[in-house]
Amino acid sequence: MSSVPPEPTKAEIDQLRSAALQKVDSEGLVFDPQDVNRIRNDDKYIRRFLMHHDNDQKLALEMVMETLKWRYENQCNTITVESIPPEFFAKGAMYAHNRDKDGCKMLIFAVRHHQKGVLDMDLLKKFFIYWLERLEREENGEWITVFFDMCDTGMKNMDMEFIQYMITLFKNYYPWFLNYIIVFEMPWLLSAMWKIIRTWLPPKSIEKIKFVDKKSIQDFVDLDQCLASWGGTDNYEYQFEPEFIPGDEPISNGDLESRKVHFAEGSALPPLSPLKGKLQGQRVAATNGGVMIEIEPSEGLMFSNCRIGATANIVLTNPTASPVAFKIKTTSPEKYRVRPSVGILEAGIQLEISVTVSEQLAPSALVRDKFLVMGAPASSSNLSSQEISQLFKNIAKEELFETRLRVGVSAADAASDALTTSALKSSSVSPELLSKIDQLLHRQSAVEEQLRTAKKFVFITLIVMIGILIFVVMATNNMTSSLLLYTTNRRSASTMQGETIHNEQENNVEL
Repeated sequence: MSSVPPEPTKAEIDQLRSAALQKVDSEGLVFDPQDVNRIRNDDKYIRRFLMHHDNDQKLALEMVMETLKWRYENQCNTITVESIPPEFFAKGAMYAHNRDKDGCKMLIFAVRHHQKGVLDMDLLKKFFIYWLERLEREENGEWITVFFDMCDTGMKNMDMEFIQYMITLFKNYYPWFLNYIIVFEMPWLLSAMWKIIRTWLPPKSIEKIKFVDKKSIQDFVDLDQCLASWGGTDNYEYQFEPEFIPGDEPISNGDLESRKVHFAEGSALPPLSPLKGKLQGQRVAATNGGVMIEIEPSEGLMFSNCRIGATANIVLTNPTASPVAFKIKTTSPEKYRVRPSVGILEAGIQLEISVTVSEQLAPSALVRDKFLVMGAPASSSNLSSQEISQLFKNIAKEELFETRLRVGVSAADAASDALTTSALKSSSVSPELLSKIDQLLHRQSAVEEQLRTAKKFVFITLIVMIGILIFVVMATNNMTSSLLLYTTNRRSASTMQGETIHNEQENNVEL
């Protein structure tokens, strides 16, 4: 993302909430009570609107009101599995599975299983809303990654209208929700289409699109999270998995406050407090309750500026009676020096970890970064770095805890890199242009098919010509051999006849 503001303060969040509720009350508009209640009580949700619009109160308020209106019109809180035809889930064209390297859940769109015009577009849009609403609940509003699996995709699978709708929802109605759009193994024939899709994103969001293949996918998704067809080790076969909360009870579609965050699953961050000044510390435990580390700051790592040598600290405390191993990773190791990045916390010990910016960067180059703090029980306080790394590879999931810290930059430094709000205005593409682009792509596909046919014809012709040439050479050799044999025989016969005549003449002379 090209420019992102610092975290909004509590006062800024309250200001936006107050303005939104005032509009709801004064204008007499009808909205879903669950959505209004979320605006009234959920600081994290309000924060997302501000982050989405660079802390611009006016634009954020407009988005809040448009979102409330859109959600009411589409009855988002009432969309359930039962309200969508079963064939949408049976096809396996869209499903949530595994996570990217940032720990964000991936919504996978297997494009080869989707065919343009076969499914009703209104139901298809409803199906996509279902997945976004479900992931909102399951991930507690944290970022998700949309993964376009383009393997074996042709023109009949690409649906520009649906993809534009997907982008529109992320841009206008699901604020601060998209981590990456990963496009895997895109056929070169469809590259023109993605150039159009890029225009639908705000300029600062274009870098969210990542084109990968089997070699480069590891930059964004670990191999154990990659399907076997992507070159990974996950042999997952699609089957629809209903949505459940612990205890196997289905969740209602608006119940966001009842979600629990389990750091061992790496699924979400705790509710955020403003990234201003000294952040509130937090205790984080493994799912079995056996490991606990106090982390300060608990939610975000704030740098005062982005210059070389700028430093922020992470303080880890072990309040238990046993040693705990820790390891710290970052999404951009080339930007930071972390000292120490691995080690052992003995019982009751507090350790300050220094994180230093290693190169001159703009604020926008830092604010998308995250740090992952991992902890696990250690058998000894004398483990080496290699032994600690091996420990984290072999540790059982229930004994591991993970928490993520977002990088933040002070408001003064970030302001110098802010874009104008006009950069956020969406690019629109007329239906006529989309139709012409679709026709162009179809013609390009037809030319490609003709080219493939011509290549096959040339290949077959070449094989036939080679066969004919071999036949001619062999026939010529046979004819040459026969001619030589015939000539040789004729010469032998002539020689024998000459000798006979000569002998007869000699006999006549003697007589």
